[in-house]
Amino acid sequence: MSKIFDLFIIGGGINGAGIARDAAGRGMSVCLADKGEIGGATSSWSTKLIHGGLRYLENYEFKLVRESLKEREIVYKIAKSISKPIPFIIPYADKIRPAWLIRLGLFLYDNLGGKSNIPKSKTFDLKKKFPNILKEKYKTGFQYFDIQIDDKKLTKLNAQDAKRNKAKILEHNKVKKAEIIENEWVISLENGKKIKSKVLINASGPWINETLHKNIKIKSKKKIRLVKGSHIITKKLYKADIAFTFQNTDKRIIFVIPYKGKFSLIGTTEVEVNSPENKGISKNEIKYLIKSVNNYLKKQISTKDVVDTYSGIRPLIEDFNKASKVTRDYIFDLKVIKKLPLLNIYGGKLTTYRKLSEKVLIDLKKFLPKTKKGPWTDKKKLF
Repeated sequence: MSKIFDLFIIGGGINGAGIARDAAGRGMSVCLADKGEIGGATSSWSTKLIHGGLRYLENYEFKLVRESLKEREIVYKIAKSISKPIPFIIPYADKIRPAWLIRLGLFLYDNLGGKSNIPKSKTFDLKKKFPNILKEKYKTGFQYFDIQIDDKKLTKLNAQDAKRNKAKILEHNKVKKAEIIENEWVISLENGKKIKSKVLINASGPWINETLHKNIKIKSKKKIRLVKGSHIITKKLYKADIAFTFQNTDKRIIFVIPYKGKFSLIGTTEVEVNSPENKGISKNEIKYLIKSVNNYLKKQISTKDVVDTYSGIRPLIEDFNKASKVTRDYIFDLKVIKKLPLLNIYGGKLTTYRKLSEKVLIDLKKFLPKTKKGPWTDKKKLF
């Protein structure tokens, strides 16, 4: 236990792996531990998209959308081997959102992030462009682009790059306890080892408050809401290599996305749960997703067409709105205990993980060793 790390990170999801990569690449000594495998929980249960968050515009989250669009460009540039632009079609449903509102949203989506290599939005006749996919009543389509990505692979590539820069990555190794002993964080692992660190980062996603209370023995004033997002997978529903954004009467949207060549990925739901372990899809969620698709597609599906499902728990910051309106932004809770920093990361999304990692190192700058290297992860490709 002689070595003292600059940073110890609890949690090997996309945020933890991103922070480890950034810090190790600047020459800091980094150790990360996860109770499972890297990217094996929330970070592999997403809708597999790097996107600006078109629907967040309705909640006036312009800052988040702008940052997300800028990051969409960067992540696509550094992770081209596991990502690709994909067109999304919004069939116009006049009783849900007026055409002018969709056009305004897409105009903002095209321009908020600045210069982009990703194609701009456009409007077209659905019957001429993509015949025999949608029901006859859907005549107009609005097209925009986002990036499809392998979320688990993205997390693993970040962890691998951190290892190349001498970070210590510990999988299947739960943190049992973290305490301050003689001016250092001492972290006790499930395998019996103890690790010393100057800084402790709690990036445990939906388990953040549980980790804080049970393992670090500190009470948090920040409240989170655990929201389950479920997906179903069916055999490919149409031949065209396009995705659909279907609007529901409850104002939520559902994506139908080509998946692994032979399948369609449909999601996601938003159901509040009490525990991060409560991640199985329910019959009501399956019914909701099937009904959403059947409102639009000519080819009707049933539970018999579902070949697989997955669900993930997202930790959203409590702001007492209904789940669909709770912010997807992130908040840092920096505590200094006996002159030692503890940073808790609340919220966040796959798209903004890289920027979040940079901001973590800015916030912790006065506690970390001076390095000649500044921000760098926007330029070096992941491989």
